[in-house]
Parts: sequence; structure tokens; C-alpha cells
Amino acid sequence: MDIQAVDHMFAMAVAASGEGRLDDAEAAFRAVLVMSPGHDEALFGLGLNLMIARRFPEAVEPLALAAQAPDAEPVRLQCLAHALFLTGAFTRAAETFAAAEAIEALPESPRLTWARAAAYAALDQSPAETALDLYARIAGPLAEDLGTVAREGFGVLVAFDRLDAARALGAWLEARDPDDKIRAHELRVLVDPSIDRAPPAYVEALFDDFAERFDRQLVEMLDYRAPALLADLIASRRARFERILDLGCGTGLAAPSLERFGAELTGVDLSSAMLAKAAERGGYDHLVQEEAVAFLERHPGGFDLIVAADVVIYFGDLVPLFTAAAKALAPGGLLAISTERGETGWSLLPTARYAHGDDYVQAASAPGFRIVERQEIPLRRETTAVTVGCLYLLERL
Repeated sequence: MDIQAVDHMFAMAVAASGEGRLDDAEAAFRAVLVMSPGHDEALFGLGLNLMIARRFPEAVEPLALAAQAPDAEPVRLQCLAHALFLTGAFTRAAETFAAAEAIEALPESPRLTWARAAAYAALDQSPAETALDLYARIAGPLAEDLGTVAREGFGVLVAFDRLDAARALGAWLEARDPDDKIRAHELRVLVDPSIDRAPPAYVEALFDDFAERFDRQLVEMLDYRAPALLADLIASRRARFERILDLGCGTGLAAPSLERFGAELTGVDLSSAMLAKAAERGGYDHLVQEEAVAFLERHPGGFDLIVAADVVIYFGDLVPLFTAAAKALAPGGLLAISTERGETGWSLLPTARYAHGDDYVQAASAPGFRIVERQEIPLRRETTAVTVGCLYLLERL
């Protein structure tokens, strides 16, 4: 083994990682491990690099090997535990955090993640009250409000398909606050998959609550790009419009992408908090708080383009929406939508969103539209995977 070559390659890997060149860093760390199998610093660097790239399942093995090295720093165990947590391996994560704590007291953030991991794992065999008590004991004086922990945990457990544990937390939350519209609907979803649309009161409450962190979570954490991709798809068919409706405009993420069409832009949303964010972003001539179908029905022939990014995921039955959209478009107008891809028909997912198959979109839209473009996209990141979506461009007949 050429020690100088190993050291040089390791330095290149560290430099690439520090500069954000993750692919180059990964290649260099792997090259070090080819020259020097078991190089614990390269294993740790590779694991961290994969974590930054959000490839959490792949990060577990190199971090585990790095943590087994003689005299390994406790931070390696902490990073391994965090990777396990982000793959949904809550029992192993809690055990690994405990092992790190036995060596050196955990800092605030790892301690709170340990407390969550232990509580989520405990839900497999214990009531919600017992699991939340465990969270509070581990978190100690750092403990957050248990309602906040339970709400966050409900979403995490649903995302990892731990539905029995999610139901336990959901029932605890409902008993604590029977008037919580968000939790009431999301708990109902887990027992009644026949619900054909999300209630407007749920959608309004959900996005009022979500508005402050919406952009950061969707764009930065979930890599959500549907509005920009829809705009590109529209531009491939037509360059100019007169009146565009951004249906379910949210915080206005689509506005910068729609500016190129030079149209009067109206944004409609149920959430006043989201509309306030859209007003701050700018780009809209009109912003209206109203339910989507009701607004469309009140504006016959009012638009030549309707954009609905991440809107139909809150509708199972799309016929009323398509019917109203056809009424609101001038002949030859375009409707651009994004969906969460399903196999066939429509289905209500444990996430309280809906997936739609191509066959259903075709059939539900047929009376008023013809599909002129379809494109599959990575819609958003979900835990350890990417949710596949579809973009459709439909022409009003």
C-alpha cells in the first residue's frame, strides 16, 4: 500500500466534500477504501457524504464500520444513530444513541433525536402515554411539548408505513384536542380509504399551520420542483397567455415560473396564511381565498391557462374539478396539473394524499379535455425514497 497515495486521495476527498462536490468526494473516498480497506476516516467521510446527499440507507454501513474502529470518537456513533433514525430503524437508532451516551453525554440535538427514536420504537409494544413518557425522561429539561412531539411523530410513522403506531399517536392527539381538524382527518384516513376528497376545512387548517415552513420543507428538503417543470411543459406548447389562474397557489412558488407567459396572474388558495406568503413573494395581479371548485364555477371562460401544482393530490374523485376547470377555460385553453402517480383509478394514501392512475386521469377528464402532454417526474423526496409524480397538460375541447 502506498501511504502517500492514500493520504493524497483522502485529502482530495475531504476537499471535494468541503466544496460541496459530493460525487467527486464519494469517488475519492471509495478510491481510498480500495487502496486501504478498513480506512476508518474514509469510511466515516463516505458515510457523512452519503448523509449530506440524503442517501441515508447507504450511509449506515460505512458509518457502522467507522464507529467500530478502536478509539472511535463518540460523534461517529451519534452520526450512525442519526442515519438509522432517518431510515426508520428506530429501535437500532435508540440503542446506538444510548451507546454513545454511555461514552459521553449527548449534545442537545442528538439527545432529542434519541428521545424521539426511543418513543417511536416503544409504540410497537406500549401505549402512546408510555412512549411519550419515555421521550420526556430521555429528553429531560430539553423536552418539547408532547403534543408537538406526537404530531411530528404521527407524520414520521405514517411516512415509514408504521400505521399501527401512527394510529396510537393519532388517537392520543384526538383525545387531547377533539377539535383539531388536521389530526381528525388524518386519523380517519387510516381507517376509511373510501373518502373521496380532503375536506376543505382540513386543507385550510393544514396549510395555515404549514405556511411558515412550507417553502423550506418542500424546496430545500423535499426537492419539490413541480411548478417550474409544469411551466416548462406549458412553454413547449405555447409561449403566451392572457389570463392565467394559479389554482392552489400556496406561497406563490409558481409565480416566478409563470412570469414568462406575460399574462394577468390570479392566485387562489384556501389558506389565508399561504396567500399572505404569496403576497410577500409578489407576481400576482389578484389573490383570492376560496375553495378551488367553487372559484372555477364562478368564473366561466375566465382563463386561457389554469395551473394546479400539487392540488389534485387532495382530491380522489377528479370529475367535479375537471368539469369546473373546463367551464372556467376558454375553448382551446390549457389545464396543467401534477399528480402523485398511481397504478390505476384513484386511491387514498396513508399520507392523506391521493394517487391517480393514467387510466383514471384519461377517463375523468375526457368529457371536456384531451391530454396533449404527459411527463413522469420525481415529485418529492419521501423518507428514504422518491415519490414519482406525473405532469399532464390538457387542452379544453
